[in-house]
Amino acid sequence: MNQVIIFTNFNGGVSVCTPTGEISIEEVLTKDCPSGAIIVDSSTLPILDNDFFNSWELNGSTISVNITKAIAQQQFNLNYLAKNEANHRSTNAGAGIENKLSDTDWLSLLSTARTTIASCTTTQQLRDAIAPVQSAISDNA
Repeated sequence: MNQVIIFTNFNGGVSVCTPTGEISIEEVLTKDCPSGAIIVDSSTLPILDNDFFNSWELNGSTISVNITKAIAQQQFNLNYLAKNEANHRSTNAGAGIENKLSDTDWLSLLSTARTTIASCTTTQQLRDAIAPVQSAISDNA
């Protein structure tokens, strides 16, 4: 059983402190962590939702993913991907290399992803919503 220390940080997110073992976890809690920090088993962390770490919230001793924050995070991720792909598509066009998807189809794919992300209720749906965009980017590499 691996134990970690968790607490709500100044950004309203969750910080996870993993002691090195040089001193006891209780000493780390007292010495290095803010008031309200607690010791939990690391198996209770939502590891499958590590993609949405910035959306984690601590309620008592339970960490959950705030779906509203996760949606905003995924929209940000999509915008980041879209910006990078726009640069790549522009470079291709300037070099006379045809992009795999037409600009119209690319914009339609982005629009669909944005709409889908906005209506997601789970982190898996958020992953699935962005997957076609990631696939199109890979295909156009």
